[in-house]
Order: sequence, then C-alpha cells, then structure tokens
Amino acid sequence: MENCAKCGKKLLWNEEKMVFWNKQLKKGYIRWMAFGAPYFGKERKIPEYESKKLCQDCAIDVFEEAMSKTPTLQIKGEDFADLKKSLIESGIVMPALSCPKCDKMNDIPETGKLLICKHCGNPIKPKDVHEKIKKLTE
Repeated sequence: MENCAKCGKKLLWNEEKMVFWNKQLKKGYIRWMAFGAPYFGKERKIPEYESKKLCQDCAIDVFEEAMSKTPTLQIKGEDFADLKKSLIESGIVMPALSCPKCDKMNDIPETGKLLICKHCGNPIKPKDVHEKIKKLTE
C-alpha cells in the first residue's frame, strides 16, 4: 500500500487506483470534477505534488488552497504580445476585450502598442487592459 504525499496516511484502494486526481497529478495539476461542487470543472497547477498520490481529504485541501490563491498578473513589456503572454502565464484566457468608451467587444491583437476600437475609434493601450484585469482579479 502507498501513503499520501501530504499527510502520510495509507491510501485506500480507490485512492491508489481509481481517483481522478492521481492521474492528473502525474501531469502536475488537479481538476475538480465533483458535480455540484463550487469549483466544478476548475483546474489548478500544483507542481509540488506532481507525480505524487494524495488521499481524498488532502487532495481537497490542496485544491481548495490552490483555488484560494488569486493569480497575479504581471506584464513584462508594453505591447499586446507581452500582455497576451502574461495573461496565459497567469492562467487567464482573454481573446477579446470591451472598449472602455462604447463597451463593445474588440479582439486583442497579437502585437502592437495600441488598439483602436473598431466601433468608436477609442485608443486602448495594453496598460489600460492590464489595470482593468488587475481590478477584476483583486
């Protein structure tokens, strides 16, 4: 029998063989799939437990702790390519954004330092998008 990587207690047969997070931890993440749970379908990378097995109680604790941590968005440059890269690294998927002036959607460009709203002509900078996302994630 194997032991839990966090608490050390012996794993039950279903925790050793059949529990979904054991397979997912081999890839370095836990995805919560309990129907009706508040985190249903959510996923978090948990590298410190990669390729290790956890008992059900510890897996829940580890996942909830990871979910409570808000991803921090740090832009390492000043153009939209840097913004997109920073969003991906932070686990945020955002292919489009709404214009602060007219509130209509615009695709985020792959490169460039300025986006002109295709609806109203308002200029949008990556820094403005970063500030808006930062407010939403805090």
